[in-house]
Amino acid sequence: MSSHIAISITSGKDHTTEFFTKKYYIDYINIKNFHVMLAQEDGSMKLLRNTLLETFVAVVDYGGFSDAQFALGITQSAISIRIRDLETALGYRVCERGRGGFRLTERGEIAFHKAKDIMRSARDFDAELLELRDVTTGDLRIGVADAVDTLKDLNLERSLKRFLDRPNDVQLEIVVASPTELTQQLITGELHVAIAPFRNQISELTYTELCHEEHRLFCGRDHPLFDLPDDKIDFDVISSYQICQRSYGMLVSPELQSTDPKAVVANMEAMATLIETGHFLGPLPVHFVESRLQNGKLRELAPDRLHWTSTFYLAIRSTNLHRRAVELFVGDVIQSCGSDIELNSAEIQDYNSGHQTPYTNACIEASNSS
Repeated sequence: MSSHIAISITSGKDHTTEFFTKKYYIDYINIKNFHVMLAQEDGSMKLLRNTLLETFVAVVDYGGFSDAQFALGITQSAISIRIRDLETALGYRVCERGRGGFRLTERGEIAFHKAKDIMRSARDFDAELLELRDVTTGDLRIGVADAVDTLKDLNLERSLKRFLDRPNDVQLEIVVASPTELTQQLITGELHVAIAPFRNQISELTYTELCHEEHRLFCGRDHPLFDLPDDKIDFDVISSYQICQRSYGMLVSPELQSTDPKAVVANMEAMATLIETGHFLGPLPVHFVESRLQNGKLRELAPDRLHWTSTFYLAIRSTNLHRRAVELFVGDVIQSCGSDIELNSAEIQDYNSGHQTPYTNACIEASNSS
């Protein structure tokens, strides 16, 4: 069920009611406990919030009342009261607690995911209102593929530094996941921005090419091919050994891929670990393995014939309106990757006749602050 939310705002002696036309999709979660805490005299701002849902989500995230009490800054007995009040409002139990430990009920599992969605929407909603004061605030949820900290052409550290050097009141969240998972989280709104080698691109997202990543095939010190001369290593020799494959974006040549791989991994660390056992070959980014090559843990195989390239993209939802924090970070990433990057045509299209796009403004501001 979708509904317009009518928010009664009280501040000092003035009492007004504002009707916001933005739709929030709220299923059966009772919203009567939502309330708005307005700016205090010292200028600080609290969020549109639901303390019952916040407590419930924190308890689940921290695995029980004991650890959640420190994150929430309240006692376990206070947490127990809030969870009980939530269950009373919902009309069913959301979790089992006691000597057997903490666990969600079946309905509680559903309620937990919906509660996180509502809280995320509330934070975004709050940020949209605060940005009317020209304050960069709210959440900035960034997703990245793994092992990018040593990818010099991406320079994510520099992008983050540019962003954080500005005065802001932004809460950062960085998620590491596969391109497939990042795509899904962008679509659902769990992420604002994602950076990864998106090979399977979809129309719901807009992509900007950032940089390239070179990959080679490697074996470990204990593998039979480690000490074999280069002129003895060819496709036939390599294909006789097990090759560790990724669960996404297979890079190796089709003739080397197995229809029944004995090892499949979702990140570079796992790939490198399996290669170092001496039981598998596998493709890895050149920047990622530099230290391992220097330490003699890995050897590159057939460098003249076996090499692949991944293209990294910045992806966002295809909409002409993004919050200021997102706009600024996008501009920072583009500036950090080099001024020769061209924005996707969808990104530079005017979102309103006669105005610059948010991305153009962000890039100009990022450039001026460098």
